[in-house]
Amino acid sequence: MLKKVLCSIVLTVVTPLAVGAVENKYQKVQPVPLSEVKINDVFWSHRLEVNRLVTIPFVLSKCEETGIIDNFDKASGAMKGKFKGLSFSDSHVYKWIRGASLSLFFHYDPKLDKYLDGLIAGIAAAQDKDGYINTAKLVYPRKKKIQYSDDKMSNLRSGMELYVFGHLYLASVAHYQCTNKRTLLNIAIKNADYLVRMFGPDKRRDVPGHPIIGIGLVRLYYATGNENYYKLAKFFIDERGYAHGRKLGRSFRQDHIPVIEQSEAVGQAPRAVNLYTGVTAVAAITHNTDYIKAMDRLWENVVYKKMYVTGGIGSLHKNEGFGENYALPNKTAYSETCAAISFSMWNWQMFLLHRNAKYIDVLERTVYNNFPAGVSLAGDRFFYANPLESDGKYEFNQGYTAKLPRKYTEASATRKEWFYCPCCPTNAICFVPSVANFIYSTVGDETVYINLFIGSNTTLSLNKNNIKIAQETRYPWDGRVKITVEPKQPKEFTINVRIPGWARNIPVPGNLYSYLDSNSEKVTLKVNGKSIMFDIIKGYARIKRQWQKGDVIELYLPMPIRRVIANPNVEADRGLVALQRGPVVFCLEEADNGKDVRNIFLPEDAELTARFRPDFLDGVITIKGTGFVKKAKGRTGKAAKFLAIPYYSWSNRGVGQMTVWIPTETK
Repeated sequence: MLKKVLCSIVLTVVTPLAVGAVENKYQKVQPVPLSEVKINDVFWSHRLEVNRLVTIPFVLSKCEETGIIDNFDKASGAMKGKFKGLSFSDSHVYKWIRGASLSLFFHYDPKLDKYLDGLIAGIAAAQDKDGYINTAKLVYPRKKKIQYSDDKMSNLRSGMELYVFGHLYLASVAHYQCTNKRTLLNIAIKNADYLVRMFGPDKRRDVPGHPIIGIGLVRLYYATGNENYYKLAKFFIDERGYAHGRKLGRSFRQDHIPVIEQSEAVGQAPRAVNLYTGVTAVAAITHNTDYIKAMDRLWENVVYKKMYVTGGIGSLHKNEGFGENYALPNKTAYSETCAAISFSMWNWQMFLLHRNAKYIDVLERTVYNNFPAGVSLAGDRFFYANPLESDGKYEFNQGYTAKLPRKYTEASATRKEWFYCPCCPTNAICFVPSVANFIYSTVGDETVYINLFIGSNTTLSLNKNNIKIAQETRYPWDGRVKITVEPKQPKEFTINVRIPGWARNIPVPGNLYSYLDSNSEKVTLKVNGKSIMFDIIKGYARIKRQWQKGDVIELYLPMPIRRVIANPNVEADRGLVALQRGPVVFCLEEADNGKDVRNIFLPEDAELTARFRPDFLDGVITIKGTGFVKKAKGRTGKAAKFLAIPYYSWSNRGVGQMTVWIPTETK
């Protein structure tokens, strides 16, 4: 088991090829690539190391154990045997490749690099001459039925080829940028060219059952400069909801009505937000105002009416999907880990399009709460679903439930080692290193955005002037952030520092959640030790000045313990409060509070205290207070001291009860 890594570790970065072969003409905000970011952070450094040393090897061992990697050798004829896994199991291998490649940015591993070379060679050998590559179809005779469709590309609605191809493209671009090798990229290009020949207004008119192909095609466009790829992504978007010689699909697959007419998020949550991410990315290229208006409507619907306080989305187990507006049950919440990752990527694309901090506010809520809950602190157990309440008995963590090997399909009331459909573990290993992408961004030669407060340093280039920026902070446990600015030459430019909504008495955009009381302590900013006045524009404090080497920005974000209440329309949360400090949402767990954990209620006047405990749950802030264990009648009951822990850290000490929302009244 990995021992805890000291937060002072500095992660080395592999020098990659420049990210992207094409500069976006419309998307003025440019993220600072991973190659230019080094992490030295109290929260994320340890997670990067757990991901590298535990989760990535563990996921690889499971991919080998379940036989899904061998499918490529079977498809090429190098090995005999039956196909193993689901029809889209290749995608899990591609996600592992992507996560392993991104990890090389932060710590070069020659053995891992060599393993990737061998694995990619096996994938190349399995690819058809026409560019098609999906082992579920290639291992079997072409006309023998396999899973959801019989022959290649024969049933896009239920078949998952384009889902698999989308993950191939994402993996190929990551591997190319991290290693400067074109081996997997060439496979992806050959496959994408196959699709370009097949689909279009004057060719085959159809849409994939899963829309992640759109994101993959846009990434491939930026890596290669081939406009056919983003145009094909646009074609798949524009075909949705139109019956051009075919039967329309259900809302589950986002084929019920045209995208530009949608105003409510419905269907499977990961599919929906993967579609929205692709649409937003294409809108940034084409400046399509119909796309932008639709994405603005849908984002407001999700954030204002369908998002959990932990930043999770998707309330329904039956279809991993969105429920009705304000229908946010806690015990039966699905709030899938994959959905959290896709939701974060959509919020990032919306920020790149609109330059508004509200999207980063939502992204931050997800990456400090819903997402990290999906992986155990040890890095080798996983949540598929992330409920906000547990009785210790209801087996919410079930994932795929078909009649398949029991050890993968049986449900659980805690994290599981693996799933027959391991989409969440394989997605998680990609997302952990991707967080570094969100920290810094630039606009032209005049503006720097500091989006997330993560101990790190980077070097930017503004108007041929190299500018080093370093952050020192103990965020999310402490609201003090020190930002050192070192331009090579003195230069006037603007640094936009995000002032989180939670620090301005706005827990989330809209009115889905609010604070029970107002915090009067002010956010402060200093430059070189002197307090400055600042205006907040679109959630950012803008500091424009002639910057000199060694200039220091000091940001102070007050972090009192806040009580959060939900909109009265959220029936499940009426009369309840959630505890939040900074961006972190807390919960009560049986391991600390006993069997009465879900019977504790919290009076409005109860005093709450926060304390950092470095040797508890990998180092967390805990909240202590005194409530009451309620009796059958009235507000009387015995006093009960309680301990609240960060939501993401629950269920690391065995099965037990848990709740995020705490009653304030016995009735």
